[in-house]
Amino acid sequence: MQDKILSTLQRFWRGFLAFTPGQKVVTLAVGLALVIGGFGFSSWASKPSYAPLFTNLAPADASGIIDKLNANKTPYKLAANGTSILVPQKDVYDLRLSMSAAGLPSSGSSGYSLLDQEGITTSEFKQHVDYQRALEGELSKTIKSISGVRDAAVHLAIPQQSVFTDGTQKATGSVLLTTDPGTTLTSGQVQSVVNLVSSSVPGMAADQVSVSDASGKVLSVAGDVNSGAIADTRTEAIAQYNKRVGSEVQQMLDRLVGAGHSVVTVNADLDFDKNSTVSHSYSYATGVPPLSEANTTETYGGGQAGSGGVLGAASPSPTAVPSASPGSGYKKTNTTRDNAVNENTETRSAAPGKVRTLSVAVLLDKNAPPVDEAQVRQLVSSAVGLDAKRGDSLALASAPFDTSAATAAKKAADQAAAAAAAARHNAELISLAKTVLVVLLVLAVIVATIIANRRRRKEGPADELDTFLSTLNDSPGSLPPAPRDIVPPQSREAANNVVRQRDLADMADSQPQEVARLLRTWLNTKES
Repeated sequence: MQDKILSTLQRFWRGFLAFTPGQKVVTLAVGLALVIGGFGFSSWASKPSYAPLFTNLAPADASGIIDKLNANKTPYKLAANGTSILVPQKDVYDLRLSMSAAGLPSSGSSGYSLLDQEGITTSEFKQHVDYQRALEGELSKTIKSISGVRDAAVHLAIPQQSVFTDGTQKATGSVLLTTDPGTTLTSGQVQSVVNLVSSSVPGMAADQVSVSDASGKVLSVAGDVNSGAIADTRTEAIAQYNKRVGSEVQQMLDRLVGAGHSVVTVNADLDFDKNSTVSHSYSYATGVPPLSEANTTETYGGGQAGSGGVLGAASPSPTAVPSASPGSGYKKTNTTRDNAVNENTETRSAAPGKVRTLSVAVLLDKNAPPVDEAQVRQLVSSAVGLDAKRGDSLALASAPFDTSAATAAKKAADQAAAAAAAARHNAELISLAKTVLVVLLVLAVIVATIIANRRRRKEGPADELDTFLSTLNDSPGSLPPAPRDIVPPQSREAANNVVRQRDLADMADSQPQEVARLLRTWLNTKES
């Protein structure tokens, strides 16, 4: 194996020495380019891919994490103006666990972990302050989880309860929000922040929380509860209703007069009041036994008269004289009957969003194909559910449309598209030209190499063979020693002869015509 490798290397070296100076330069340049390209590719392939370890870090947290990474000799990169730290992707989860064990990032607020540091000797005042700080930290973490909020600072004013206070002091709070660049919080998001803070602090009402952003703009004023969110919700609901109805009418008119030849505007007044109605109805049930019944009857008849006498007289009493009284009678009857009565109770709650009034305006292009305006009016009225009793109105007008802006915009768009197409075409031509130039250059080098080899073979093959043979004959010591497993070590000369024979065989394989011509020349020389 070793002698084959040596012979292959010698063959390549002899081939390189046979090149012209230009061919040698090209060969060296190609080899150098391959080495540099291979080194660059191996460096790029071996470079680790980075992934975010933490983002939106405070300066103190970023500094602490970098110190930990430097201590562990872990490579890292900074991004987003130093607020994000990137580490090799394979180490992300391990580093997050290690940083969490070290208490990083702390984000400037520890939350309820502050209460773990209290001891038995902690004063009541310090307990109150630590509880307030912990509550502020937890609220800050919660608010930062809202989309678009980068940082949040919460400040609470919680009065300390004691037996000497009357309880009239209420807890208040203020929130300072830092949003992402280009992000504006909606009224609903601001109201959610207010509700989070007020619901998390005992005794705090929603009207005691104020919210501001980093630019100093007041987002929610203390004492103004839900007004911004309610107004935003109503405005959005009205806009969506107008858009939906107008889109439906616009689609119908586009089919009738063509696209771009009509404009529809809808303005609705919606009722957002909540109404609840409770009604009671009673009905008498006939043929049903009464629920309760009470009867009272008294009857007294006439009786005989008793014997007359003096009350309390001594015995024996004198003979009583019977008194005669006319006959008398007494009768009393009371009847009470409670009949069954059906009662029906109905409660209705009207959902907000009922249409109070609806106004629709339709403008038709006078340059469009003529249409029946009465028919258009009837179609639009039916589409939007126009009610004259409710006070709805429909305005229909026809006027020529100004299409100059649309024409100019279309022309500009066509020109931009043509310029983009021309740029793409030019880029494709330049890329094709570069490719063709590289291919032609490679072909030229190959053709030049073939022509030079042919010329060299025609002009000086005999001289090269003679030089090679003379080198073999004159400097046998310069040849590499033959392997021990092929030639027995009888003598140096025998080993060199074997190497010369092998080299001659290789030369005969690579340049058979030149070797044959050289042999013919030798034979002719010997015969002469």
